Amino acid sequence: MLYSKDLLIELVKINMQEGFSPIDATLEQVSGPRIGSYIEQKLPEAIMQVFCDAPVYLLEQCDASSILTPNKNQNGSGEVILPDDMLRLTLFKMKGWERAVTRFYPADSPTAELQTNVYTMAGRAKPVAILSLSHEGERVLKYYSLPPEVQNHEIEDALYVKIPDISKPIEINELLLPSITYLTAAMVFDIMGEVERAAIMRANITIKQ
Repeated sequence: MLYSKDLLIELVKINMQEGFSPIDATLEQVSGPRIGSYIEQKLPEAIMQVFCDAPVYLLEQCDASSILTPNKNQNGSGEVILPDDMLRLTLFKMKGWERAVTRFYPADSPTAELQTNVYTMAGRAKPVAILSLSHEGERVLKYYSLPPEVQNHEIEDALYVKIPDISKPIEINELLLPSITYLTAAMVFDIMGEVERAAIMRANITIKQ
């Protein structure tokens, strides 16, 4: 379902009002303009955190296979520069691989270290993908591997989740909505110094690592 920024702000305010009595002075703060500004500030951060932790099937994914360009290395490995608007890569498959990759390892992981040796480097049967940075600071995906004799490297499938842009309505699965609004509420209560109320909001978050 599509949710506008204004609707999400109102839903966060409703969450923040939970637990306040009608005569509680703090309740008035939840409806004030300053609170709306705090919510707008923290909303993208909360959405990104929940989207990064959520199961893939609950997320809207974009096809990146036609916009990524693989750069081949002589040993059959290669790399692609990732889109600037990418929040999370969810699937990647080179033509010639027997399976797609859905787990992406950091550059400092033991799995990444294994790819530096020709005898331990992954192949087409069990490929490996590493998230890293180029010398220019761009986010790249290093993939391992295809046989060295393969002349042309082509991407068969690639899916990713975009960084949320709350300036326009965004697609949010209803199962993720409570976690987003409660997390945003918790972040705003943190700003206000309401530690106990922030903890109450976090207790309602269901999408966690």
